[in-house]
Amino acid sequence: MLGRMVPQFTPDALRAVAAFLPVMTDPAFRFTDGQPPAVVLTDGGIQMRGYAYDPQVARLLETLNAFGWVYQDERFQWPQWAQSPEARALRDDPAVLARATPVQLARLLTIFARQERFNDGARLGFWESGLLLGILHRAAALADATG
Repeated sequence: MLGRMVPQFTPDALRAVAAFLPVMTDPAFRFTDGQPPAVVLTDGGIQMRGYAYDPQVARLLETLNAFGWVYQDERFQWPQWAQSPEARALRDDPAVLARATPVQLARLLTIFARQERFNDGARLGFWESGLLLGILHRAAALADATG
């Protein structure tokens, strides 16, 4: 069962996550299609469609799930942790994020993966703030350090 998968913080896992760094730093990469998540209809109504993320975002999520980096059960209460001083420091201070452990990266990426369900555009917030790229940079540094 995926929810019970033990997270893998192996060099292979770190490299797989870090592999998205060159993809997402490519000047041609667009995190979304640039369209608003709601469309005003001719009758004045509003149609919600959500954000259309680049297919690479789905690939990243698949990679995170494959290595157990998206906690799916009670082992990690991500909504509470997201409000903790540890999470705020990782999110708000690039120097703290630059020292993050693989476990801390997985916790942040769990929020990235799961918060969208409750807050449309949460993933875009990770992108626009630079947090997602900071996480990928740290994963790349950890992967390089492990050889």
